[in-house]
Amino acid sequence: MKTLTRTIFILTFIGLIASCNNDFMDRYPPDKINEANYWKTLGDLETYSNQFYAELSTSGNWQADNMTDNQGPANRNAFIWNEYVIPSTGGGWGKNDWATIRSCNFFLTHFQTVEGDAELINTYVGEVRFFRAWNYYGKVKQFGDVPWIDEELNVDSGELNIPRTSRNVVVDSIVADLDFAISNLPETSSENRLTKYAALALKSRICLYEGTWQKYHGLGDFEDLLRKSVEASTEIIDSGNFQIYNTGNPDEDYYNLFIIDELSGNSEAIMIKQYSENLLMSNRVRQLGESGSGFTKDFALTYLSNDGLPIANSTEYQGDNVNDYMQEFENRDPRMKQSIYTPDQPYHITSDGEVQNQEAPQFDNGLCFTGYRIYKQFSPTQRDFEYQRCTLDEFIFRYGEVLLNYAEAKAELGEIDQSDLDLSVNKLRERVNMPSMTLDVGFVDPNWPNWEVPVSDLINEIRRERRVELAAEGFRFDDLMRWKAGKLLEGPNSFLGALDPDTEEYRVLYPGLTRTWDDKLYLYPVPIQEITLNPNLTQNPGWSE
Repeated sequence: MKTLTRTIFILTFIGLIASCNNDFMDRYPPDKINEANYWKTLGDLETYSNQFYAELSTSGNWQADNMTDNQGPANRNAFIWNEYVIPSTGGGWGKNDWATIRSCNFFLTHFQTVEGDAELINTYVGEVRFFRAWNYYGKVKQFGDVPWIDEELNVDSGELNIPRTSRNVVVDSIVADLDFAISNLPETSSENRLTKYAALALKSRICLYEGTWQKYHGLGDFEDLLRKSVEASTEIIDSGNFQIYNTGNPDEDYYNLFIIDELSGNSEAIMIKQYSENLLMSNRVRQLGESGSGFTKDFALTYLSNDGLPIANSTEYQGDNVNDYMQEFENRDPRMKQSIYTPDQPYHITSDGEVQNQEAPQFDNGLCFTGYRIYKQFSPTQRDFEYQRCTLDEFIFRYGEVLLNYAEAKAELGEIDQSDLDLSVNKLRERVNMPSMTLDVGFVDPNWPNWEVPVSDLINEIRRERRVELAAEGFRFDDLMRWKAGKLLEGPNSFLGALDPDTEEYRVLYPGLTRTWDDKLYLYPVPIQEITLNPNLTQNPGWSE
């Protein structure tokens, strides 16, 4: 039984934290921690900051890809089908949605009264500023401009009715929070707390997201943000503390990376989430076997052949066969078979060691809707099959993402060379024994996506690599949004599953329905009540009551 090095599961303290009222950021300050007895010791700072670690849970991130061309869920998502109705309240802007930011600001208002080692105090301040950045990043992705508030508010605060702050200013403030965290967090943590490298990884991610959003949405100076992403990634790379997990087994290493019980000490782990059966904290990836979701045909077609060429260009590609599901997996990038279930792989290993397999394709709304069952992150062992017993560690930040961020940001700046590819993308390909990516790419794929904003051959291939490597990790929707590529969700292959032996046709996921992209979907609407309460708030473009 593994043991958590640190229990970030604070139940008693949550009752002390700011309870929220009805309105944006609430109208009242936290229900009071007794200031006569609190904010005195380093332990007070640690206890307060513990509450925020629950924010980092990644369990179920594969569900985020249900909103994309990668996966098809049995239950359609109203938002990407343009069936979303502006909510009256909540919708990402309600009182609970701002609670963490409010609690961060409460900490940052009161911590100065604590006496003790200044370096340790700043460590906890760095943690809280990291979590404020994490939460504001989510707000910017969802709404764009949002009010930036960095102080404790009370009922008389004029800031309660401030207008939305420009996303440029908010992002600059997010980066400032992260820079403080980077400067004040330790390089390592024996208790699985935040480190300098976790903050650098988040900075790498956010600056890539916002830099490419600015570039492809035509909103301003994107180069500074992309360079900040490169700098953050470079600092992680140059530290020498992280490597791509590679045991020399290209047919298993990628799959095995995501079913390792103990990721502590794994060379690819920048930060992880640990689970404990004793604390009833379980990993939700057991639900992959009964999620009702599956990969789409569009995603399956993305994988290169094992000669490094797209399937349209390769003589190695065997094509689809209605009588042989395995045929399309032959001579493909090994990550395809390590991400999509095939019937020669174990689906369930019972407690007495019996290995059970499943037929494929299956089209069961409760198990796999598309015929391409998600196998990445799925563990077939008996314990991991059982409710509240799967305790596989999960990545919060992994080195593979940082390498992809580095390559993409360098390419978007037009400053990439072959050594950059060898340092990044080709490390990922080396794990699965795929040919290296070259600066000139070496081919033109007739099936490259029809991007709204055209890109170079190299950026096309870096985007393919990102789609394949980070599949079912919750990145695809964000990527499509920042690339201004929502129209790809109209693609016919994103509505198709595997070949159905009964009909000898590709499974049509949503018969009679088509998906039409509307540019208003790049941002969510502000709930109606929030605009009523604060007339200085404006609605996002394209949304009306």
